[in-house]
Amino acid sequence: MSHPSDDGPSTDSVTTVPQPRAEVREHVVIDVTDEPTGVTEVTRALQSGAIADVYLRGRRPVWIGEGDDGPFIEEITKDALTLALHEHAEVFKMRKSGPAPVLLPTRVAAVVLARNNWKLPKLKGITSVPLLSPDGQLHLREGYNPATGWFYSPRIRIKDVPEKPTTDEIAAAQELVVGRMLGDFPWMKASDLAQFVAALFIPLLRSMIPDPTPLWCITATNPGSGKSLLARIMGELFGIKGATWGTDNGEQRKVITSVMMESGAPVAVFDNLPTGHTLRFPVMSELITGPTWSDRILGRSEIVTLPNNLLWVVNGNNLTVGDDLARRTIWVRLNPEVRPDTRDPSAFAAGDLNEWLQLHRAEVLHALLTLLCGWVSAGMPKSNHHMASFGAWPRTLGGILNWMCLPGWLEDREEQMEDSDEDAMEWAAFLSVWHEELGTKEYTSQNLVDFAFASTTGISSASNLGKVMPMNGDKFPNSKQLGKWLRARQGRFFSGYRIVARRDARQKINYWRVEGPAQ
Repeated sequence: MSHPSDDGPSTDSVTTVPQPRAEVREHVVIDVTDEPTGVTEVTRALQSGAIADVYLRGRRPVWIGEGDDGPFIEEITKDALTLALHEHAEVFKMRKSGPAPVLLPTRVAAVVLARNNWKLPKLKGITSVPLLSPDGQLHLREGYNPATGWFYSPRIRIKDVPEKPTTDEIAAAQELVVGRMLGDFPWMKASDLAQFVAALFIPLLRSMIPDPTPLWCITATNPGSGKSLLARIMGELFGIKGATWGTDNGEQRKVITSVMMESGAPVAVFDNLPTGHTLRFPVMSELITGPTWSDRILGRSEIVTLPNNLLWVVNGNNLTVGDDLARRTIWVRLNPEVRPDTRDPSAFAAGDLNEWLQLHRAEVLHALLTLLCGWVSAGMPKSNHHMASFGAWPRTLGGILNWMCLPGWLEDREEQMEDSDEDAMEWAAFLSVWHEELGTKEYTSQNLVDFAFASTTGISSASNLGKVMPMNGDKFPNSKQLGKWLRARQGRFFSGYRIVARRDARQKINYWRVEGPAQ
């Protein structure tokens, strides 16, 4: 029988990889008497690995730093390079009396780091858990793996994962994860449980599937329902990078870039958003579907491009989404249907889950890896699920959940999209009333604004159009603004209603009508 382990080095491995950066590989002597020669020698030392294990992330050299929360990716700055050479090399200038030790000249450091064609091992990120490679091999040795491009620095050391687990081992693993750890959460539907379980496999599959993942949104009807506890599970198993939701699109972009540049965790969590908040920053839609992320480094004119390989999670009560995020979001919904503080934790299968996680996190991670190995030994079956822009993730996660006989994956996604998309609900209500009151006749945007205004001033008390028309702040949009909104949504379905345009070339004006669900 195989066992997890919280300590001790892993001995099982399917590949041989270098150990983590810790010591100098050779004695380095750098002569900076002549600056051009100094630039060449420093560059050679970095690219040979003589100074330390230096990696390339995006277009910039980095190394792995150690912080209170574990390892993180640290860009090599001029000062950091100077300090590293001071501690791990002999930097000197020739004087009349002979070689004299000096610090690396600032100009030499600046010229070295200005290079944009580095020959360094490419670093995709830091993983705190073993990764399953595309061929189904589980990599358990710590350090940098040149075959995957990932640096493995375990939070929990795991060994002896069965390559071909038995039926009993698979059943015990699934019972631990789904039955004991997650069985008492107040899931709204089966899909919510399935979609959270799917999220737990993503950090383990990052080497196998490089595609970006949807945004995972954990929401609940009441405070205390268990949203943050679900995030805590991810934190205990994988490590998470906490982030603050921005106040505007520009600030959100800065937050994302900061997380991407520094995080050594595979999961980024925006925790406890305000109740009823609507997620609608365009920058989030850009992030979620892009394989890479590019942005200007704060305080500098330099653009950085990084692989987008984090799982992005938000949580809060009664959250909704706007803009294009609805189709890019996977929902995990909790609804206790009672006051959460009245529930007795002693009646739960795991008791107090916070305490239970501390004691059993190695067992849970081992169970997840056992399930993955069981899926691999079954031939890595895929499902026929599909989400545009997300590559192999829907089919792969669906295949794992189908193999586990865990129902619900994406089965009510359309319903979830409609229920959580604030913009879609607003437009569905507007188009429904438009169709009911005005039929399928064509109107200009000015006509529609006039009808809505009349219905709120008593001129046309029989109309409800003004009550449901999308607003520009707290005012009706003018005809130009409404026309722009209609153009942006033409052809799209809102609860079965669709906006159709006809362009009058002679008058240079658009006419609009609504097709109903039966048309």
